[in-house]
Formats: sequence, structure tokens, C-alpha cells
Amino acid sequence: MTAICALWNRDGADATDMARPFAMASRRYGREPWRSWSGGSVLLGRCLFPLLPEDRLDEPLDNEQQRWIVAADVRLAEREDLAAQLNLDPVTLSDGAIVAAALERWGEAAFERIYGVFAVIAWDRQERRLVLARDAMGDRPLYYHAEAGRFAAASMPDILLADPATPRTPDVEQYRQFLRMNSFAPGRSAYTGIDIVRPGHMLAVSSTGQQETAWWKPDLTPLLLNTQAEYEDTLSQAIENAVGTCLRRASGKVGAHLSGGFDSTAVATTAALALARDGQRITAFVAAPREGPVRTMATRHFADESHVAARTAAMHDNMDLVRVVPGQGPLAGLDRTRALYPSPIVNLCNLPWFEEINDTARDHGVSVLLHGLMGNSSISESGIWALRELARQRRFKLWLRTARGLVRGGWMRWRGVLFNTVEDLLPDRLWRWGMVLSGRPIEDDRDMSLLTDSAYEEAAQAHCHAAAEAGEPVPDSGRFGRERGISSVEGRLISTRTNGAGDHYKAMLAEWGLDLRDPTADRRLFELALRIPVERLVWNGEPRAILRRVLADRAPPEVLDNRQRGYQGADWAQAICQDRQAFVDEMERLELYEPTAAFLDTAKVRRLIADLPEDGSSDWDSDEAENSYRLACLLTISAASHMRSIARSNL
Repeated sequence: MTAICALWNRDGADATDMARPFAMASRRYGREPWRSWSGGSVLLGRCLFPLLPEDRLDEPLDNEQQRWIVAADVRLAEREDLAAQLNLDPVTLSDGAIVAAALERWGEAAFERIYGVFAVIAWDRQERRLVLARDAMGDRPLYYHAEAGRFAAASMPDILLADPATPRTPDVEQYRQFLRMNSFAPGRSAYTGIDIVRPGHMLAVSSTGQQETAWWKPDLTPLLLNTQAEYEDTLSQAIENAVGTCLRRASGKVGAHLSGGFDSTAVATTAALALARDGQRITAFVAAPREGPVRTMATRHFADESHVAARTAAMHDNMDLVRVVPGQGPLAGLDRTRALYPSPIVNLCNLPWFEEINDTARDHGVSVLLHGLMGNSSISESGIWALRELARQRRFKLWLRTARGLVRGGWMRWRGVLFNTVEDLLPDRLWRWGMVLSGRPIEDDRDMSLLTDSAYEEAAQAHCHAAAEAGEPVPDSGRFGRERGISSVEGRLISTRTNGAGDHYKAMLAEWGLDLRDPTADRRLFELALRIPVERLVWNGEPRAILRRVLADRAPPEVLDNRQRGYQGADWAQAICQDRQAFVDEMERLELYEPTAAFLDTAKVRRLIADLPEDGSSDWDSDEAENSYRLACLLTISAASHMRSIARSNL
């Protein structure tokens, strides 16, 4: 992972005076000496953090024989294949050099051929323009600031802020949208005037303006194979390939997040099998709650996933399991959090155990830490949406077979089958009635927000308008988060239409020296998963039918047959009580800071402060307490403190 940056003075002014400030800011994210190329009004720079063996190979920024000058932050997944297409020897080239050669051969069309994670800044000497691009899932960040006569780009906002011409002002509207939709608008950042290249997109900057286009256009043609076993073999091979490419490293050990769920289990166990062939070990890290009372959302969840993870680890002789219990509350490290991450944390309650795992992994000598964040959208989709899709397609015979299998296997009752078939067509009143009958909780997003009623509605409308303007799918802005009128594939694609998590990964690399890698976000694996017909995912009424078979020899029944979900941060009430005074202080600041006071329900804020339960009180054990304190309060504290940090407020 590498810090890259560029400055183009489109008015012709010399850009070399920014080399030193950019170099100093980039060193936070790199370990090797700063290297740059200057073409008078254009400056490109790179500060390498060597993570791969080939990172040590020469990668000149300037070659007088080439059209493109390239600064790349890249880890190729199919480097041998790409090098073969270019008639190059990959043994002698870094990943960045291969990407530069691809641009030289195919121009911007090269991005469609690049499999892996990347952020690229390329200067086209022939047409005098900059081209910026990010990988499909956004695992590498790339920010930019444009103004009259001047354009700057960099891996992280603090590198851009090394330029005095870049304003340091929080974008209040984006924080308001974040508190309603859990994300900023497409392509927007926490800073006014600093934007981010969207995942799977390319930004072309010329002397007259700029244009962003999507280069990632996945093939969604259904993959039609003859048997279920063929789907299982195909997915199994794709998972092995995705995990295998994530194991390449320059030094250090491999670690992995491991829980009681399918995604982390698939990643960690596949890595264990691959490493075992070379006589290597893997360290798996599982978070466990503190001793004491926990809340697990009734019978649908279980609180401590470490016991299930232990059963998984026991099946692999080369897997060492480390159980991590957070020692701090969610607010203890808030000062570091808001200074470290370029955007606020959505689930602040999970941050203590996540960062505790980072601390522990670093202490164990881990350099690559695997996880499965995108698994729900790729490999572990349950397939339940097949009920509605088969009914819409009038494939009633297959619908009936699927429904009977779900009932026979104990996954659903008939009323649940019927409800899942028609729920997206029901008006809210009937939908709520059906949810009650099926025993599923009704989650009202309004209960999880401290925004005023007007700010709540306006923020949702603004976010939807921004998505439409950006050509992105318009998210459901209803209070119940109902996904209506879309298919399983469309729903999973929506999960990729964010600004990506690459900025958080880079921040963690800078702070802990850990390269977080997600094989479930591998582009080829993701595209394959989207092409598998949804009925195959729930074949004969067995949810996750393909993945269950893939994991049959590497995961225990406690994972494969579990009907509950692990509940991360089940000790959230204890954690808040541990930071009780800091929690109250942060809540009081919400009203003292004018920008947040303008759109928050200050009466509700005061009531929640006054009604804050004591440690161990049964008042914590309610949906209202969880919605208010764990979700609404911590999300608002995360956003508001982050905004004050950017504004350099003294509150």
C-alpha cells in the first residue's frame, strides 16, 4: 500500500514547491523514501509502504519513451495473467510497473483488465490531462480538490491539506446525511471542497474541466451450469483463488478475523488450508464480550462467538486462535479515532474490540489481516429472495419446491414463506402486521436517530437526490429500510455503491502496520457470485446451499447449521457505562456546538442524558435503550466529534 499524490497548476504555475509538503504528509502512510516526477506545472509523487516481494523492484516514475507518468497504489490479484497479456516478465516488475505498462498499451481501457485493488493517478503527456481511477470495491482511497486553475489529488485528505490552498472546513450537510443514511453522498467527503473518486470509477481532468465515468460494468448474465455440484466446484475454486492472492506478502505473518459466521469462517479456513501446504500457520482473532450482562436481540442472536470460533480453529492444525476482550469503552480513544480516520465510524460500539484485535495482531507479528466484510453481498447471500423472484417470473413449480424445502428443513413456516414472497409488495401497515406474525422485529430507523423531524426527512431527500445525480441507484429512504422492487443482484450491487472503506484501511496501515485484505471483495469472486442464479443459492430450500457444501470439510456444524447470528458488541451497555462521564460530556457538546445543535432534537438529547441508566440496571435491556443509546447516541457522537475535529473547535 502506497501514498500517492499529484498537483496540476492548470494556469501554468510551477508545481515543484509543493513537493516537500506533500512528501512530509505522505510519510505517515509510507516507509520508503519519497519519489516524485515534475513536469513544471505538474507534480506526481509516491511514498511506498512495501507489502509485497515485488514492491522492492524498480518502478520509475518517469520514462521519456512513455506517454503516461503513473503513480499507483496497487496490489494485483492476477499479475501473471496481466503480464502475459502485455508480453512482460512479472518476475522483474512491480505491480505498479505492470499497471503503467497496461495504461501504455490500452489507455483508460486498462482499468477493466486490472484485477486487484488499486488507486491510480496518471498524467497523459500527449493530451495533457490527469486520469484518476479506483478499484471496483474501493479498497484503495483517492481524494481530490479542484478549483479554478488548480487540481490536486492524494490518497488521503491530510496529504491534500498540506497544501495551504486546500480549505479545511467540515461539510455540515454531509454529516447530516451521514446521521440519516450512515454514509456520505456518492463521491463526497467530510471536507467541503474535497471529493473522493468513487469505487469502480475513473475521473479524467483536462484544462477545461473534469468528467467521472464508471469503468466497472459487471457482466450480470446468469451463469447456467448443469448441476449443483458444478456451482459448488466453481465457487470453491474462486474462493481459493481470491484468498490465495491475499496471502502474498513481503514479510510477517498472516492473521484473520474469525467469528461464528460464514464469511470470516470461509476466509480464515481457506487461508489455513493454503498456508498448511507450505508448512505455515495462521493466527485467527475472535472478539468476545466482557463478563457480565449482555443483550442479544432476543433469540435471533448469540452474544459470544468465541466458542464457535474455537470449534472452527480446532479443525485446523495450523490455526492458532486468540480470544480478544476489549479493555476500553467506545469513547476512551475518541481523540485518536477522529484524528485517524477521514470519515466518522458508523458503529462506534464495535471499535474497541476491532482496534484491540489490531493491537494484538501487531504484537503477534502479523502484517496481513484477512476479513470478510463484503461476504454478505458476495459469497454468503442466503438466497431467500428467490421466493419473490421465482413468483414474479411465474416459475411456480420451482417456487413450490423451494418453499417446501424451507419448511421441511425448519428454516421457515408456511406463513413465513408467503410473507417473504410478497413482502416488498405490501403497504407499510400490512407489512408490519406480517412482520409481527412471522416473529421478526420491526426496526424503525426514526428511533435510531437524534435528528429533528425536518432534518431527518431533508437529509434523506438530499442523499437520494445526490445518488440520482451521480447515476447511482437511489437508496430506500423509508423509515423501515424496506428494499422494494429490486432483485437479489440489485440489492447486493447497492451495497457496493458507497465511497468504499479504503481510507479506513490505509489509516489502519499507518497506525498499526497492518494491511487489511478482504478476499470476499475480490472482483472476480464478486462478479461470479452475482451471476449465480438466486434459486441455486437456496437449492431445494437450503439457504446458502452452495457455500455450505464448500465449507463442509473445514467448518463445524455449529457454523454450518446455526440458525442464529452472532451479535457483535453485545456488551454495549457495559461499554457505555465504562465511559459514562465521557458519554455525558459528548452528549452535552451536541447542543453546545452550533452546527450540530441546528439539526439535532436537543430536547431528546437532554432527555437521554437525564434518563441514562445506571450500570447493571434492567433499563438497559430494551429495544428502546438499544435504539437510543447504542445506535442513535453513539452514531451522533461519532459524527459530531469528527466534525468538530476538522473544524478545530475548542469544544
